[in-house]
Amino acid sequence: MSPTDRTMTRRVFTRGALATGTAGLLAGLGPGTAAAAAGALPGGADWMGALDGQTPLARLTVPGTHDTCSLHGGALTETQTLPLAAQLSAGVRFLDIRCRVVNGVFAIHHGPVFQQVFFGDVLNACRAFLAAHPRETLLMRVRQEYSTASDAEFGAIFAGYRDRWPGLLRTEDGVPRLDEVRGRVVLLADHPALPGIRWGGPLTDIEDDYQIGTVFELDSRKWPEVTAHLDAARAAGDPQRLFLTFTSSSGWGLWPHTAADVINPRVAGYASAAGRSGGPAVLGTVPMDFVTEPDVRRLYALNFAG
Repeated sequence: MSPTDRTMTRRVFTRGALATGTAGLLAGLGPGTAAAAAGALPGGADWMGALDGQTPLARLTVPGTHDTCSLHGGALTETQTLPLAAQLSAGVRFLDIRCRVVNGVFAIHHGPVFQQVFFGDVLNACRAFLAAHPRETLLMRVRQEYSTASDAEFGAIFAGYRDRWPGLLRTEDGVPRLDEVRGRVVLLADHPALPGIRWGGPLTDIEDDYQIGTVFELDSRKWPEVTAHLDAARAAGDPQRLFLTFTSSSGWGLWPHTAADVINPRVAGYASAAGRSGGPAVLGTVPMDFVTEPDVRRLYALNFAG
């Protein structure tokens, strides 16, 4: 059996609870009114289902993870503690997927470290989650990691995956509205051979200064960059421009977990302040390291503020 054909029962991925009928009935009321009418913030597995389907993805606050599947390899490599299925159930909607070409398939890597999962496993997890929660959508960055396969080879392998998971991946250019992509994965193409929204292209605005040498540079460099980019996302109004603000960093004297211990509480403070500012606060997509359920909830709650 090919690694790409493994079913989710071979992995730790689980499926979240079924979407509630209430969220679906109230979805047309607008970004914040559905949750307000229901009397509570939607759960992490179904928060997009409570939003107005005409909202462009660029006009949402989207919790994400950096190096989504990096749970193995020690302190220099690991960036998450929650496996993919738990991230999705918590409300994570942006996935950062790094693919190494090995014998004609994509093995998920962080640098040289195999993360004990293949791209087919990732797609199975996404398909299972979206089947159970069809009003949600996912954004997925795909890039080549720790391999030197040609553009043609990488593109051909990806095309094989797309054909074996028909209808799952949205590979058109342009930033869609939520109703256009419910139940699908929107591809952000961080490789020249891939279709989709071009990573680093005119439809994306990215802050990802991750090579931070020491914890002291988090104060002098990284956090000011993060706040400036979140401020820019809040000020922007272009429905065709995705803001992505990576809060993650590491360097010669700074491990990912140490950086997250400093930065994640500051992101929480920023989000809490934004939520008190009145009305929904659009921070764009915010990928984090070592994300927790409260981190995720605090971010997606901004779509229902006011």
